[in-house]
Amino acid sequence: MEALRKVALAYYNSGTDEERRLFNQFFQSMDKDGNRRVSYREFADFMSLQAHDENMRTRDFFDKLNINRSGGLDSMEVLTLYYILKSGRPICGQCKTFVTNEYFTCMKCFERQTAAYSICLKCFRDKGGLDHNHARSYFVDNFSLLESLRKKPLPNHQ
Repeated sequence: MEALRKVALAYYNSGTDEERRLFNQFFQSMDKDGNRRVSYREFADFMSLQAHDENMRTRDFFDKLNINRSGGLDSMEVLTLYYILKSGRPICGQCKTFVTNEYFTCMKCFERQTAAYSICLKCFRDKGGLDHNHARSYFVDNFSLLESLRKKPLPNHQ
């Protein structure tokens, strides 16, 4: 999570005044009591109301965001969540955990522009069966996916 926090902070620092205003608005919408910390209850309520993935509404996910272990999320920890939500970081389709680093995406699903199906490195590496309707051969890692987009832009990005 620390690496994602650094990426989120880099985006924030290089963002426009409007982008920073939108983040501050996001933070305030989570911090219902206005104490500049987001409790687990505030976090869970917000995530449920906003219909975010149920695997991101857990105490475990909250604890991963809470890098300083203070029991509540400060603005930098909420900034990390904001980046995660805005960037579309995936939840593993196999083990249902949040993916913080490399992952694999099903190109069949991606090219159809439906909900992407992604899995973490550990689940892809495991010898067990893949709980998905497309073969392993259709999966590419996130770096290969990015490179393929450079070579062949998606229809709506030309």
